[in-house]
Amino acid sequence: MPDSVERKEIAREYLPTGGSDLKDGEGAFVSVDLVHGRIRAYASVEYASVAPVLVGSGWHMRWSIPLVGNDKANRLIDDIADSAASLFLAVSIREEPDPHGVTLYAGAGTCIDEIQRRCAEEWRAFYEDPR
Repeated sequence: MPDSVERKEIAREYLPTGGSDLKDGEGAFVSVDLVHGRIRAYASVEYASVAPVLVGSGWHMRWSIPLVGNDKANRLIDDIADSAASLFLAVSIREEPDPHGVTLYAGAGTCIDEIQRRCAEEWRAFYEDPR
């Protein structure tokens, strides 16, 4: 895992513009990969109601979002990228001893709250105007 000094910016994985990739799933999520420093939006059928093991271990964090178009999802990624980057810098990956997981340091909770609030705003906007 890279040194926290080396990790300056989180990588953003965008969906193709103009598409509707998220609308194919039963649930959609924004995910922050705390191991590799990536943020992305994705739809899921298999893991729509059950968290995958990477989320359960804390190596990835994810937040539910509405089944919006790709452009809205990409704007959401941009909106939360600073908080995701700060969160990425406020963790360390625990590989030994078992169980594996993540240690959160000062400031991580604030970053998580900011991401959650922005995802909640997306839900509010979706219910007010579901286009």
